Amino acid sequence: MRMASVLLRTRKPQNEADVPFQEVLPLKLKNHVSGKTDKTSDVACLQEMAVMFSCLKTNDFNESLCAKEVGNFQRCYKVYLDKKTAKKETSSKGVLVAGKDLNYKQLNKVLKKYPTSAQN
Repeated sequence: MRMASVLLRTRKPQNEADVPFQEVLPLKLKNHVSGKTDKTSDVACLQEMAVMFSCLKTNDFNESLCAKEVGNFQRCYKVYLDKKTAKKETSSKGVLVAGKDLNYKQLNKVLKKYPTSAQN
């Protein structure tokens, strides 16, 4: 076994008992989160767009020959916009939706309901 570690030039794992825990910052949540990283770039209907562009390319960009693909892409994009507006409406009303996709406003609302104690 020792020969294998010499051949692979790997380190042995460090013993946890030899490394004492040092608390640099207090181990508690803040009562708020920032909304800086809430801006995401959503890419919608990528598959439908790729199919539409490949059809347009093979048919020399004649839209009349690719009506089905263009229609599929437009339907997909309309569904995406409807979902996005519905999500925006629920988040602007402050409605908490069960799940893991909460925006920063909803998270702050939950954290106000259950604040962390001020004791250290």
